[in-house]
Amino acid sequence: MESTRSIAELKSSFIRAQVRILSEGLEPPEDWRNYAAETEEDDLSDKVVSDVLQKLNAALKQHSRIVYSSQAVQHVAQQITSLYWSSVTQAIPSPGSLIKGVERSVDLSSHLNIAQLPLELEDQSASEEQRARYQELRERLTDLDRLRQQRQRRLDQLRQLQQLLEPFREPQKHIQPNLVTRDGELVQELDKMRMLVARVGGRVEQGKKKMGAQEQDKPYLGCDQKLDALLDMT
Repeated sequence: MESTRSIAELKSSFIRAQVRILSEGLEPPEDWRNYAAETEEDDLSDKVVSDVLQKLNAALKQHSRIVYSSQAVQHVAQQITSLYWSSVTQAIPSPGSLIKGVERSVDLSSHLNIAQLPLELEDQSASEEQRARYQELRERLTDLDRLRQQRQRRLDQLRQLQQLLEPFREPQKHIQPNLVTRDGELVQELDKMRMLVARVGGRVEQGKKKMGAQEQDKPYLGCDQKLDALLDMT
């Protein structure tokens, strides 16, 4: 199974194994007291040593999670892979160089190398089963390369679209600060308007009640009394 794994996968697995070794908890040897300094008050009790080691192991695990994260391991593995392929003398072979055979150092993840693979296996000693197997693997590799190119073009389009939409990440700062948002200026003005309308409505209601009370306080005049009052005015 190791031969089917890429260089990045192999290096990532190796680095993770080393990280696990470095992240293992520390334990004192059984005869650690023989190497410890003697104290009169027995300051180095078993409980003290256990508490100190517990805190040390917790700090060690936290350090490993921060420094040796999955992203860091993957980044180092990719760097090793890049250095490996750059050290190959013929990283990009000349046209027609793959006709005689595919070397182990050839990067089959490169589109140029995949395009130069011969249609049929040129080895005369190869059996029919090996030739059929080669054609099957070549077609599979070509299909995957075509699919990867499509995904890469799609990724480039999405990245370009992301750059165009970058100003919309914070529309309150870059587009229009007074948009209808929870803390926008327009909402604050609407709140002020609601308070003003409520105050004006209250004043109008109070005025109506006061006018109604004044009408009720006036004495009731009959028809004769209204006629006499009118004649007195004349």
